[in-house]
Amino acid sequence: MKTVCEEFSTAMVTSGVTRKHTYVFPFFSCFALLIYLMLSSCGIDQTSTQTATVKNSASQITYSTNAQDVVIRTYYGGGHYGTLPLGPQLSIYGDGTYIIGLEKQGKFSSDALQQLLSTLVDTDGLLSLKRQQFSDVPDQNSTFLELNFNGKHTELVHSNFGSRTESAQDLDEYQHLGKALTTLNESLSSQTQAYSTRRYALLVHETTTPDRTQPIQTFNLQDFTLAQVAKFECGPDKDDRATSANPIGPCLQYTRPLGGLILQDNQFQAIKALLGGQQEGNLAQQGLYYDVRLRPLLPDEVSSKKLAMLGSLQLTYEDIPLVEGTPPQQ
Repeated sequence: MKTVCEEFSTAMVTSGVTRKHTYVFPFFSCFALLIYLMLSSCGIDQTSTQTATVKNSASQITYSTNAQDVVIRTYYGGGHYGTLPLGPQLSIYGDGTYIIGLEKQGKFSSDALQQLLSTLVDTDGLLSLKRQQFSDVPDQNSTFLELNFNGKHTELVHSNFGSRTESAQDLDEYQHLGKALTTLNESLSSQTQAYSTRRYALLVHETTTPDRTQPIQTFNLQDFTLAQVAKFECGPDKDDRATSANPIGPCLQYTRPLGGLILQDNQFQAIKALLGGQQEGNLAQQGLYYDVRLRPLLPDEVSSKKLAMLGSLQLTYEDIPLVEGTPPQQ
């Protein structure tokens, strides 16, 4: 049986051969229409990024209105070893949806989102700052603010600043950035709901100190081993197990992974069952123990296959590549 695409192709070829000298201009108009319909019916994506312009703004501010496009995002971290957050502090998307951490979500109306963007740009002047990094004390955690306006990506860093002699302009801009971060936090409504998704990443690293107060199940999936996932995400194992007091590296304890693994639904369900219905815990395999976390993916991470995490000792933000189903062979 011919597909719709095949039937369109046949019709167009026939028309071109038998009537190519008659009604030339109407034919080309119909031909163009048929090409569009054929591409649409064959599943070729005709969509493009939709943008909006902030109304009543003193500046020209455009942004994507797509639900998978991040307009504003904040992270906190980057300093010396400390707690590793598994995701951003805040993500605001083009349709107004905002997600706090990986736990809660709410939504701005179109007018409320535009008012927020106008305040950040017109009042706080975030797009006209001469300096992007406000940090003069090493090894301190910072707030990383990402902006995606006017087709450009801007990253600003707010941390301990002013311990050294700084220019009046830098100190003034530092105050503006601090006020902008306060504005962001105060703009969030208390009317939120739990964030939920059907897509998860598996984050695994070896541990020598599992929680023995809880039952530890043996990992039994046939798709891959925990050692394979840990190696893909954190690099090769150390060779000094017998002599080192701390043979396990800082990956996924303090520092971000090299990559992440997107789980298929059956893999997610099986691992969650092994963890007793929880999204993190310890599992055992081949005499070793692993910290295992089922990390919910944010809307942009699903479409881009890039994980948004900020680890210790990071001065700038970098995306983490995601693969799906099974870790690549090392």
